[in-house]
Amino acid sequence: MSARSVVNFFFCSSSPWSYLAFLRLQETAMRTGATIAYRPVIAAELPQKALAQRDPVANEAVVRYAAKDLRDWARFCGAPIAQQPPANVDETLAQRAILVANELGGARRFCEAVFRARHAEGRDIGNRALLLELATRCELPAADFAARIDAPDVAAEVSRNGLELQQRGGFTTPTMFAADEMFVGHDRMPLLEMALMRASERPFIAPGEHDRV
Repeated sequence: MSARSVVNFFFCSSSPWSYLAFLRLQETAMRTGATIAYRPVIAAELPQKALAQRDPVANEAVVRYAAKDLRDWARFCGAPIAQQPPANVDETLAQRAILVANELGGARRFCEAVFRARHAEGRDIGNRALLLELATRCELPAADFAARIDAPDVAAEVSRNGLELQQRGGFTTPTMFAADEMFVGHDRMPLLEMALMRASERPFIAPGEHDRV
């Protein structure tokens, strides 16, 4: 990895875990000097999503704990979470919109707006009018944004992101790559940060290493 490393961030805007990873990754990038490459993918095209659809979790205790786990992590990250977000949101249009925002130089700000609309405010990010509203709020050129969101090459690139993720050994989101090293899940952020720190020769004290300083 170079002194200014690039983290490839593969994510789904419908995933609350991707939302938390996005927020934590901003802080990691600030501390390590890394840059973030935003790589939106479609959850339904990934292996873990397909497996979940074939074998859904039926255990109510597991479902209840998963909801508690999300609330606990959101509190830890200081991230607001809607109590009742809309179910079964189609993220396809939002993922294309994020790619267009990246083309127009506003990926980070637009990603944050989409994540907060979905997970903090409980809004439907499959709604075209909402995405155009968010683009305007993020000061993206409305005409260019609206013209590109349905472009076939934009849809194809989102699909290519998902294929690349799988070719590199990924199977779900959020997944981060620092060079060829893969980190899956927002809770792996300390391990990603350690890899970035060591690659850039910045000081990093890992658990168990305090007595070596």
